[in-house]
Amino acid sequence: MPYKIMIVDDEPANLRLLERLFRRDYQVVTASSGNEALQLLVQHDVAVLVSDQRMPGMTGIELIKRTVEFRPHMVRIILTGYTDTASLVEGINCGHVYKYVTKPWSNDDLRLTVERALQHYETNKSRSELEQANLRLHVRLQELTRGTVRAIADAMEARDEHIYGHARRVGGFATAIGRRMRLDVQSIEHISLAAFLHDIGKIGTPDHILLKPAALTDEERAVMQQHAERGARMLAGIPDMQEVSDAVRYHHENYDGTGYPEGLTGEQIPIIARIIRVADAYDALTSPRPFREAHDHDTAVCQLEKLAGTEFDPQVVRAFCSLESIARIHRSIAAGFYGMRLTAAWSVTDLGHATFDDLVRLIESEPALAALVLSEANTKYGTEVPAKSLRAACGLLGEASTRALAVRHCVLDRCTHNPESLLEHALRCAAAARLLAEHTGILDPEEAYMLGLTHDIGKLLMLGLYPEEMENILWLEEEVRSDREVAAFGVDHAEVSHWILQACGVPRSLTAAVQTHHDAMRTNAPSALLLHLADTIAHADNPHKVVALDALGSDRLAMLKLSRADLAHIHNRMMQATEHQLVVT
Repeated sequence: MPYKIMIVDDEPANLRLLERLFRRDYQVVTASSGNEALQLLVQHDVAVLVSDQRMPGMTGIELIKRTVEFRPHMVRIILTGYTDTASLVEGINCGHVYKYVTKPWSNDDLRLTVERALQHYETNKSRSELEQANLRLHVRLQELTRGTVRAIADAMEARDEHIYGHARRVGGFATAIGRRMRLDVQSIEHISLAAFLHDIGKIGTPDHILLKPAALTDEERAVMQQHAERGARMLAGIPDMQEVSDAVRYHHENYDGTGYPEGLTGEQIPIIARIIRVADAYDALTSPRPFREAHDHDTAVCQLEKLAGTEFDPQVVRAFCSLESIARIHRSIAAGFYGMRLTAAWSVTDLGHATFDDLVRLIESEPALAALVLSEANTKYGTEVPAKSLRAACGLLGEASTRALAVRHCVLDRCTHNPESLLEHALRCAAAARLLAEHTGILDPEEAYMLGLTHDIGKLLMLGLYPEEMENILWLEEEVRSDREVAAFGVDHAEVSHWILQACGVPRSLTAAVQTHHDAMRTNAPSALLLHLADTIAHADNPHKVVALDALGSDRLAMLKLSRADLAHIHNRMMQATEHQLVVT
């Protein structure tokens, strides 16, 4: 089929002349104005556009600029009968104009120019097709890599949910460090993968060593240290993962050469491995161990700075210590600020006259206040048997202390980002979690209610500390939102929720569910699956959408002993339970 060329000129005589010149060899489409040309270009796949420059309404250069996005391969020639240097130079420099031809033109020269333009068109088209093929290949390779990582993540979580939680945190910290050090996009992607997978080799570590609730012996430590090389071997066969594999192999190398497995020093250690070394150490310091309590943020940072130049790369430590958002979040939690209030109806006077049951109902409808009550109760009375439900926490505190906490929380600023929607979702998730717990027996219903109410408390804290940044993030889809939070703050809101509940004395078995409930397809913990399902039910506006959900497959529903009919029934009961509660609050 012959090529299509388009001629654009506001002078009819020129249009007829040019059409006769090219119609023997090509399909010719003509237009007498820029607007008419744009309309025809939507319908015709034109290889070469030949346009007069000086036309009323729209010049040739203006027409050409407007065709770039929807006809990217088309080659553009300008006919000009006068000197318009600025416009022509701009068009040529931007790569929009292939050539300009002066009027009056030579027919033979113009034919030759069009022939060469068509050769250029074929070159552009072939290059674009090759780029598209490479892009498709790259996307398929990325999908293969992500699928492999998902499978590995599932195996990690099945082996030990705490390794999985540690991997998520280290991935967030390491990615934030890489961004602060202004590494390129590909390096950041490798950091994210390598940090998440850095402990994958522990899958092969014997349980009596991996899960030992005490310090390891020298012999046990030697076995544990094999995980770095084992993990690198597991990843070495995956396409495009060599840098990730190297980072996993060397993430326990020390800057001064005293680490393992090869005793590398300084810049001999890949930069990704040096970054993971710092992120890994920080999380280990700030996480509780069976043989010691977790260190606070400032103590952990002091330890990193003390060991900069020996164990850690000083540049990486400086980059991490400059992540003020992580420090600010930790300090807010340590100070007992867990986020802004959502309800508006209660005043200090109301609280002074409220019955104890009224106070409990308020606490069961305010996530940040609920966390405050849990924290106070467990700090004072829960050292042996921590309170895991809100009613139990209020019972430990008594009426006077509970009222004082409610008054203290009442004077806080109210959340400015759609508090009614956030409150509705928290209450619906809490009710759904309680109903799911009653049906499955996986959790105590009151403990499940507490988790449902507070599962997004990290979001409230981050809204209180960073309202403008969070306003630009909250509208995104869940997975994208989590990545954006990590990029902005070094941590996502699920991890912050986990930190808050840990600080409130909630047992680790429950806080882990909050940390991982957004990763339902990568977790095997029934409590996390229950919380994920409660969150999903709470988002659905009718029971039919719940029944049609693909978020959890039949195997996951079977783990929870649930049918899809059960989900619809629970959704209906949840709506009934929260309708009255929302009116009261």
